[in-house]
Amino acid sequence: MVKRKLIQSLAFLMVVTSVSVVSAQEPKPVPDVFATRPRIDVAASISLEEARVIVDAATAFVKAEKGHAAIIVVDDNGNVVSMDRMDGTSSFFQRLALGKATGAVALQQNTAETAEQYKTNPQRYLSALSMLQGEVVFIPGGFPLVVDNRIVGAVASAGHRGDGDVRAVKAGIAAWEKFRQSRR
Repeated sequence: MVKRKLIQSLAFLMVVTSVSVVSAQEPKPVPDVFATRPRIDVAASISLEEARVIVDAATAFVKAEKGHAAIIVVDDNGNVVSMDRMDGTSSFFQRLALGKATGAVALQQNTAETAEQYKTNPQRYLSALSMLQGEVVFIPGGFPLVVDNRIVGAVASAGHRGDGDVRAVKAGIAAWEKFRQSRR
């Protein structure tokens, strides 16, 4: 028992001594890893305010045609910025719109063009489907959003009848371009 207490006391002293020695040493400077990284141009990404302009205009277009749809805007990495699923629209169309928007931003073209690549460039089409399995949908209704020749995001609509998704997205993009012009 005495031996055990002696060992515990010695162990405690060793810990206290090593902590004192470590804390007495001069701290090493931490390198500024952010100084060498390029700054992210936040203005080059799609803002929530801009995304809402797109979603609201596309939604108004679909409502005017007495339709239903899910409208979604993603940033240049495919992250959701804003999304609305109109009353009466199945949640299936919400997932479908996300797949269209993700496909448009990933392949940097509208989803109707990508769908045509099944015939003209099947390697690219099938590679994208394989690589982005379950995340992309290549049917009309998804368009990239471009500012100064740089893709800042994408917008998609799903659930409106006929070519209504394409027309709704184009209405949203037109409103967004008008909004951007007014801000200059």
